[in-house]
Amino acid sequence: MKPKSLKVITLLSIFFMVSNSQASLISYDLLAPNASTNISYSNQFTNAFSSSKDGFQIYQQDQTFNIPRNLLDKGTAVTKDSLGIVTKSNKDAFFGIVDTVNQDNTSSDAVATWQINIANLSAITFLADMAAMGDFESSDWFEWRYSVDNKPFTRLFQGITNDSTLQQYDLADGSSVTLFDPMTVNSTLLGNKFTTFASPNLTTGNLLTIELKAKVNSDSEVIAFQNVVLQAENNAVVVSEPTPLVLMLFALIFVMTNQPLSRRLKIN
Repeated sequence: MKPKSLKVITLLSIFFMVSNSQASLISYDLLAPNASTNISYSNQFTNAFSSSKDGFQIYQQDQTFNIPRNLLDKGTAVTKDSLGIVTKSNKDAFFGIVDTVNQDNTSSDAVATWQINIANLSAITFLADMAAMGDFESSDWFEWRYSVDNKPFTRLFQGITNDSTLQQYDLADGSSVTLFDPMTVNSTLLGNKFTTFASPNLTTGNLLTIELKAKVNSDSEVIAFQNVVLQAENNAVVVSEPTPLVLMLFALIFVMTNQPLSRRLKIN
């Protein structure tokens, strides 16, 4: 076989064997941090409060048994409820915040941190479903923020109190409650039904740090987040397994390059 022909076959083999660099979509569930080795989660306030009414952590009904009562909307046609977000049928994980200003927390603020490996990722977006219920004060707030490669933090979302309006909350038992001073995000009033918020694309790099910080000073003021995810495009190049066509090409190369010299002379 002529060297030129051999080169052509070899190049074709490489082309068919190596996949292109098209990005694949990935999603990290930040409320199931142990599901991925690319996520490191820390929260010193997990199970840190002595009162069962207070909390700042990831919860899940039927899995976590210390969920503050006021986070749950357990009302029925028989048993009425006046406060709550997560209904009885909602069994998904959520992050709940109730009364961080207590005797167990000298700083009053609380913070949870996620660190995610984002090497080879692009078009990174943060999404979260948010809900809140209560007569909040101006001192109540929460903030999602992020940093890439230990650079200064950038705000993703901020929850603040709107003390000049009121909000109607609909409960699972069919009743409605109207309260002053609701929590807002980007001028959107939060109710006790989850609303989805999505960020613009985040900065790329190697290590992404996401923080949730909050301060709430009453057990009758509750905040919850669900479906907290990081979505991105994975730009890593993946080498495919050899296809039958590639194997046939390699076999042809082997046969042609291992012919007896006399045979190759006849061909040429």
